[in-house]
Amino acid sequence: MNSTNLNIKSRNMMKKQILLFVVLSFLGLGLTASAAAPARTECLLVDMKSNPEGIESPRPLFSWTIASDARDVTQTAYRIQVATSEADLKRGRNLVWDSGEVISDRSILVEYEGQTLRSRTQYFWRVKVDTNLGQGRWSDINHWSMGILDAAEWQAEWILPAEQTDASPMLRKEFTLSNKGETDQGNTRLAARYLRKTFDVEGKVKRAVLYISGLGSSESYINGERISDDVLSPTPSLYSTRVYYNVYDVTDMLDKGDNVLGVMLGNGRYFTMRAGGFMHFGLPSLLARLEIEYADGTTEAVVSDTSWRVTSRGPIVANNEFDGEEYDARLELTGWSTTQYDDSAWKQADRMKDPGGKLHAQPNPNITIQDEIKPLSVTARADGKIIVDMGQNMVGWLGVSFNGRAGKPVTMRFAEIINPDSTLYTANLRSARATDIYTPARDGAFEWHPTFTYHGFRYVEIDGLDYTPS
Repeated sequence: MNSTNLNIKSRNMMKKQILLFVVLSFLGLGLTASAAAPARTECLLVDMKSNPEGIESPRPLFSWTIASDARDVTQTAYRIQVATSEADLKRGRNLVWDSGEVISDRSILVEYEGQTLRSRTQYFWRVKVDTNLGQGRWSDINHWSMGILDAAEWQAEWILPAEQTDASPMLRKEFTLSNKGETDQGNTRLAARYLRKTFDVEGKVKRAVLYISGLGSSESYINGERISDDVLSPTPSLYSTRVYYNVYDVTDMLDKGDNVLGVMLGNGRYFTMRAGGFMHFGLPSLLARLEIEYADGTTEAVVSDTSWRVTSRGPIVANNEFDGEEYDARLELTGWSTTQYDDSAWKQADRMKDPGGKLHAQPNPNITIQDEIKPLSVTARADGKIIVDMGQNMVGWLGVSFNGRAGKPVTMRFAEIINPDSTLYTANLRSARATDIYTPARDGAFEWHPTFTYHGFRYVEIDGLDYTPS
């Protein structure tokens, strides 16, 4: 055999060895996958939400996903357990539902079929999933809570201050229209309302839950700390038919001894944005119930009633979604939602008429800030006004850090398009002012963003600064 034939034979043998090595390696991977840890159960949802507070459905829907390091993993069975305490669930006792092993590959919208769920009660649940790789392990324990299923359980009143005329150095002359608030040539103007209620916590708190509906829009605080990052809550609705409330677990926010619950109310879509042409439901009002469960099993509730203190003479002197928000820092109520604040000058709340709609736990998430962007350019015009280009059309607001002068308003006008001469194109806004105004209380730096308005815009025209910001 010549050398050429030997070389060919040698190369063929090497190819076979390489092929054999690849096959064995592939089989080895398969053996490793088969010996991998059991599939994991993740992304547990109740009614398509993670650990939701305040749901109304008497038969919630459970969903989950499975994750594994192996390939071609499929669910073959599941088992769901539910209890009213985490300890009971871990021990598998006093269960309100045990589905037993269900032979199924279903992992989306599995309906609860246990005992009748109780109003204002917290439930804990877990799921175990078997797959074609073998038996699984119990998932981490998740939870949900039920909302107020019977309106009588609120034991609270709709409240708001009786005063309707707001005095502020920044307000133009106002006219009263049929007791529906202040108007300026048909444009409604109504200041934000501030409400507070002090209460004592005398024992160790096991759980505390706030049920609240602040119409039209609200922002809530406990002991000076904001309860959530929700904005413009609750979701607007046809208030004469349906009224939404939100539910928050505030257990970690309460202190032993003195506490205060504070709420700001904006107009939203409850108080009309115009004197005519828009449905008007009434003046902003509040319904709230803070339920406290102590470690010894006793409970107490702090509810909205005429014992609350209220004022409309704060810094948000006007707000609506069409015209924007006006903020006068000279009227700031420093520390208004803390226990140290003196509210003796505030008025006592009045009982208000029920909006008429049926109360429902809000099924959808509230609006929150989704992104923060910086301007593409900041340009000073010859007239001293400043044009800010955000680089994209968006829905949101402007958060600013400026240097201002005491008593000199800084005006921010918003638009989606700019004219060739660098002025704002606002014809498409019709009568909407789309303008925010901030009046500094003193010379120097200030930071601010509105609370009860938003704008659709790309461009902002700023007037009232003595310099061009970066």
